[in-house]
Amino acid sequence: MSLSELLGFGMASQFQPSGDGYVYRENAKGPPVPVSREERDRFVRRYALQFVLQVAGFMAAVILAAVLTDAVFPTRAAPGGFVLMGAMMLLIGYLLYRWIRWALAAPSRALAGRGPASRP
Repeated sequence: MSLSELLGFGMASQFQPSGDGYVYRENAKGPPVPVSREERDRFVRRYALQFVLQVAGFMAAVILAAVLTDAVFPTRAAPGGFVLMGAMMLLIGYLLYRWIRWALAAPSRALAGRGPASRP
């Protein structure tokens, strides 16, 4: 298993082997859309890069939130710092969730004009 396959596991799980290619099913539930091996590999590689960026972005956002909280509440004794950091962590979590959902839906956007595979 390659590194892009390992990092892009979430994306790779949306593709199922079919004959000489694959079928893409959004969230493993949508209608099957035929794709070639090259298209599948390209989507998995792109998502692997997105995954690395998501991890780095999450770490940077948490550090930035801690620095901002320390700047606004330098005494560390104020309960407002706890509330501010908690609110920022909720926001960071929500934004990360939306980013992951958007990245995992990339094949749906790219393959929007392609019809579903015929049923045997």
